[in-house]
Formats: sequence, structure tokens, C-alpha cells
Amino acid sequence: MRRLADWRAWSATLAGRQARAWSAFLDTLARRRPAWMVSLAFAEANLSEGLRAACASTAMLLVGNFLHEPDFSYAAIGAFWTCLADAAGSNRMRFASMTAFALLSTACGGVTAWASGHGFAAATAAILVFSTLGALGRIWGAAAAQVAILAATACVVMVDRPVHGGAAEWRFLALYFGGCAFATFLSFTVWRIHPFGPGRAALRAAYQRLADMARDCARLVEDNEADATHWAAHAATFRSRARIAVETARTALGKIPPAKADRRRSYSDLLIAFANSEQIFAYLIAASDACERGRAASTNPLPSPHRAARALKAIAATLQHIGSAVTDESWASSAGSPKLHERLRTLGRRLDAAIGERTSLEFCTEPAEVKAASEPLQDWRAAAASVLRRARETVRANASGESIGVRHAARVGVATTLAFLIVRALAVPFGYWATMATLLILQPSIATSWPRSVERAAGSVAGALVAAGLGLVVHTPLGISLFVFPLVCATMALRTVSYALFVFFMTPTFVLVADFASQTGPALAFAAMRLGNNVLGCGLAIAATFLLWPSRESAGFDDKLARAIDANLAYLAAALAKARTNDAELERLRRAAGLASNNAEETLTRLRLERLNASATEKLGSTALALLRRIAGTATRARLSKDAPAPNERLVAWVRATANVLDERLRAHAGATVAAARTFPSIRLTRLEADAVNQVSVLTTLIEQAGREAPGVPDRLAHPALPSRNR
Repeated sequence: MRRLADWRAWSATLAGRQARAWSAFLDTLARRRPAWMVSLAFAEANLSEGLRAACASTAMLLVGNFLHEPDFSYAAIGAFWTCLADAAGSNRMRFASMTAFALLSTACGGVTAWASGHGFAAATAAILVFSTLGALGRIWGAAAAQVAILAATACVVMVDRPVHGGAAEWRFLALYFGGCAFATFLSFTVWRIHPFGPGRAALRAAYQRLADMARDCARLVEDNEADATHWAAHAATFRSRARIAVETARTALGKIPPAKADRRRSYSDLLIAFANSEQIFAYLIAASDACERGRAASTNPLPSPHRAARALKAIAATLQHIGSAVTDESWASSAGSPKLHERLRTLGRRLDAAIGERTSLEFCTEPAEVKAASEPLQDWRAAAASVLRRARETVRANASGESIGVRHAARVGVATTLAFLIVRALAVPFGYWATMATLLILQPSIATSWPRSVERAAGSVAGALVAAGLGLVVHTPLGISLFVFPLVCATMALRTVSYALFVFFMTPTFVLVADFASQTGPALAFAAMRLGNNVLGCGLAIAATFLLWPSRESAGFDDKLARAIDANLAYLAAALAKARTNDAELERLRRAAGLASNNAEETLTRLRLERLNASATEKLGSTALALLRRIAGTATRARLSKDAPAPNERLVAWVRATANVLDERLRAHAGATVAAARTFPSIRLTRLEADAVNQVSVLTTLIEQAGREAPGVPDRLAHPALPSRNR
């Protein structure tokens, strides 16, 4: 027993060292990536998931190589897909998703193979039915959608393995199910996921995003050519990504089962670290706003831009260290945590001196409040009955041709079946690749299908080149098995980072597995076939997106813009009157303002992708949202400033009155005039209050002029002058 305990302790130590080494590598990669790769969150890569999938898939190939059974390639594919079907959350949810996928994909894939063996018409009907049902799974949520679409993918692949009725022909299906079962077994034995693992990973990603925000702010401070457009892009990109990461961490921490979270000091430490991330986020918003103001001002510029940039870079490095330390269970009780926090305070004071501001960077001592997960039902019968009841209610709610989920399912079913008919009619080798690409690319709206198809095409091209290169050096089934391991590991580890990277590594993986099944050795033609089929599938998916019952972004941007304006002006008014508003309420208002701005920006982005142009209304929206980011920055400076004057009651009342009028203008489209709320005397205002008046006035003028020019907004209003920082 002692030896077993020693072995476990050694394994845990080794795993911890590997995790820290992997984190350090990802941090270095994130710091050195070019600016255009900002969306690639390498810190969110999951090495554990990659290793689990790689071990499961490679083990099946090695067994097949030892037994000289090429059909074990189906076991490898089943193991890989089962790892993909693993839903985040409790062990019960994970086991349910993986088991459901194994059973559904085996049963539906077997029916499809049997139908394929009984004629072309039967195979076509099976593809139509199962692809439609797979896409319909989206109405039950993300976990159900993942399981359903992967089960449909299995049907698309197995249609090329017809079964005519002989018992020996079903052997591949048994091996496939064995691969699924093996991956499930590994997931709950060797590769068990710690209940706090997803929460720690999400919190680490949040600190990484905060570090990115500080680092990019330092870049703009050092850039003498940076203008208002660059700062607006910084706020829209880095601030919104940080907000999304923080909200993702909030959700991940809330999903921790109550039975694991109660009376656990480590869980309280995670909640404190999360609360600190919110505080740091607010501080960085205030600091970046002050930096922008100082760099743009001709009077009262930044006292020391170079010192400010150095402090921001040091803050970014410290945030990365904190993010890496969060993954260690004992980090909060260690000596390193207070030292890192004290270093942040010191750097904050240096930054304040460099930008001429006096703000407060405080850290929390109490855990943050997150929406906790509900306690699962202990009786599995009651839990199953509850799931079935909710599923039935969801079906009733979507039993209409107007349902987006139903229309999407019909679109996927028709497009996937059309792809199957084309590849069968043309006798395209490995035609299931084209059918699979069509199935996986199609999304409910044009805005999501279009970038996904571009990413898949780009990833397939690059992956095909890698597969062609591997074909020159790999010539045996054993070599294929060994090369599959790193490819599967990278595919799974990077799937949350970028869909293009996911496809890039998956392409040579599938080519090698196909080589293993054929036992003919790698052929350069396989890579070219994969590339051609993927391009064909992308083209069919895009055509179906635009032609088959297209679901466009609803015309509700004005409403979301109105919500963003209302939330940001409410935050500004409360921050200006902070003496009468508690800090918890200010934090709630700041979060609401950030989420409302993010929602409006996401809607605007989807509108642009759907129309593939920039209309005057969209240009108006982008300008208004840039102003709202500045208003949020001014409000945060007012909230955190140590030199804030007594609340200006007239200014607070004017901001709230203006918010009400703008809300009426955008929501009702009535003849409400905003002229009465525009003017505010600029006497006896501090610099920060003058910034607030200037920004709100420009926003008011922008909305008023756009209303007078309705229904169209002329180009001259598309980019009105942003608020002057010198007023």
C-alpha cells in the first residue's frame, strides 16, 4: 500500500510539473503571437483532453496493427469522436453524453450501413433522416447538439461501409463500439477530470485575456501614430474578449457540483481569485481610458508614456503568473499569491504616477457570488424522467415551421443529402469527406456558417499539405499509428482555440487513419482527395446557407443598441454619484454595461457578415458603440478615482434624463426630441466630468441626426468626430 501511495504521489507531482511546463509554453506562445492572431487563445488549449484522445485512438490502432486487423481504424475513430462528445460539467453529465453518443452512433450508423447495403434509395433516406435529426439536437442545448451532430457524422462515414446481412460484415461496427467504450473507460479511470479543473482553466484564461488587454494598451501607449480608431479597436477587441473570458469563468465556477464546492477552501480561493479578476478588469479599463485621453490630449498629456508602457507590460507579465498559479490547488495559501498581489499594487502605483491619475487597485478578501449549479437528483429514474419531460416541452415549443431549430435541421438534412447524391453520382473517392464537411459547417445563421466554412477550407488546405508530406515518410501501419498520436493530441487540445487549427490537425489524422484501414500505405492522392472533398462540402454548405430557408440576424439591433446605451449611461450616472451608491451596485452596473455593449457588437458583426457590406446604419452603430466604450471608461475612472469631487447632482440628473430620451428615440422610433437634453453648462466641471459631458453630448447628437435622416443614414454621419479629449 505504501508503494502504491508513493507511486500516486509521484504521478501527481509529475502531472503537476507537466501541466506547469505546458502552461509556460502556452504563455510564451501567447506573448509572441502576432497581433492578427489575437483571437487564438492558446492558453485555453487543453493538453489533458488531447492526451486522453490520443491515447485512446492510438491504442486502438496499435492493437489493430498487432492483430493485423485494419478494421480497428473504426475503433480509433469511435474513440476520437467519443472524446469529442464529452460534455463539460459533472461526472454524471459527462458519462451520460459519452454513453449516449456511443449507443446512438453505433445504432444509427449500423442502420445507415444496413440501408446502404440494400440500395441507393435506402442509403439516401438514411442520410436524410439522420442528418436532419442530428441537426435538430441543437434545440436541446449545446451538449445534446454535440452528441447528435457527431452521431450523424458517424452515419455519414458508415454509409460507405455497406452491410448486406452477413454476420461477419457487422464486425467493424462492434469494433467501433469497442473504441467508444474504451475511450469512456479511460475518461473515468486514468484520465479523470478534477471537479475544479474546468473552473481553474477558465479562470486562467480570464487572467490571460486581462494580460493581453494590458499588453496591447502598452503597445498603443508606445505608438506615437495611434489615433482614436486604434484605441476604439483596442476597446472593442480586447475589452470585449476579457469580458467574455470573465463571464466564461463565472459560468464554469457555477457549474461545479455543490457537493464538491461546499466546505472546500480551494473553491473559496477560486471565487476570491475570480472576484479579483473583476477588480483588475475594472482597473485596466480605467487605466486604458486614462492612457488614451493622455496620448490624444495636446494639453495635460501623459507625464511619462514610456514609464506607463513599462508598467503595463509588467502588469501583463504578473497577470500571466497569477493565471498560471491558479491551476495549482494550493496557490492561494502559498507565499507566492500575496507577493504577486503586492507586486500588482506596486505596479499600479507606478502606472498611476506615469499617467497622472490616482486610482484604487484593491483585492477582494471575500468570495464572489456566482450562480451555483443545482444539486442533481440522486435517483437516476427521477433524473431521467426530468430530462425526458424537459425534452418533450422543448419539442412542443419548437413544433413550428417558424422555429429556427427546425428550419436549421431541414436545411442541414437537405444540404447533406444533396452532397451525398453528388458524390455518389460522380463516384468521388472518399466522398463522405464532402458530406461530412457539409454537415459540420452548416450553422443556424449565415453569419456563423460563412466564417466556419472559410476556416474549414483554410485548415483543410494546410492540413492536406501536411498529409502529403507525411505520405513521403510514413510507409507502414506501425508508423501511421505512431504519427496519429501527436496529431490527435493537437487536434483535441486546440479545438477550443481555433476551428481552423482543429481542422488543420484533423485533416492529416483522418488521412492516416484511412491509410491504416486500406493497409496500402500512405498515398499523396488521399490528401488531394481530402482537400477537394472539403472544398466541395464548403461550397455546398455556403450555397445552402444562402438559398435554403436562410436564417438571418433579426432586425433588433436598434433595441440592443438602446439597451447598451441605457446600461452604459446608468453606469456613468451611478459612478458620478458613487458617494450614494455602494460598490456592489456599481460592479453590477459595470458588468451589465459591458455585457450589453458586447451583445450589441456581436449583433452588429453578424449583420455585417450576412450582408457582406457595411450599410450606413451599421456604421452608425459601430460609432455609437465606440462612444459607449469611452463612456464606460470614463465611468470606471470616476468610480476608482481617489481624487473624485463631491457628486454633481445636476450632472447626474442630466445624464439620467438624456438616457431616458435616447431610449425613447431608439425603441419607439417616435418623434421624441433630444434637443432639450443635449445642452449642459460646461462651467465648474472637472476634467473627468467634462469628458463625460462631451461624450454624452456627441452620442446624443449622433442619435438625433440619425433619427432625422431615417430611414437611411447618410455616409456623412457614419464616422462623426469622436469626443475630443481636450474639451
